[in-house]
Amino acid sequence: MDELGLMLYGFSRDQSIVLKGTLEGLLGTHVTLISGSGKEDHLLLDVLEKEDALLFEERDDPRVVMFLGFDGPQIHTAMDNFPRFEGKKRPIFCTPTEENINWKLSALLKDLMEEREHFRKLDEQTRSVPPS
Repeated sequence: MDELGLMLYGFSRDQSIVLKGTLEGLLGTHVTLISGSGKEDHLLLDVLEKEDALLFEERDDPRVVMFLGFDGPQIHTAMDNFPRFEGKKRPIFCTPTEENINWKLSALLKDLMEEREHFRKLDEQTRSVPPS
């Protein structure tokens, strides 16, 4: 994929359209949407090859945004200006890697949630240590 894209998981159709429009406005370029909903048993590589946005299923957790074709500054711009949806936690942001591209989407989601929990606990420990 030469253009910019998002693989979304856990977002409704309406939320996905808002995300797409927001990022297209910020970055001044077209952003393709790919939905991961209903594709948990597919390899990530296969999910990303099918540029579609037919099925969207809103979830509370996990909610994932995978940046496709974005460079570092574009990712930072997107994350800094990411729309907030009332009552929803901030999603997990990620990119495809040489390692995870061959995982089932379900394995990637599990790994992302475990990583988020690890860093949450680490943050709690850091906050509970009194300054020296």
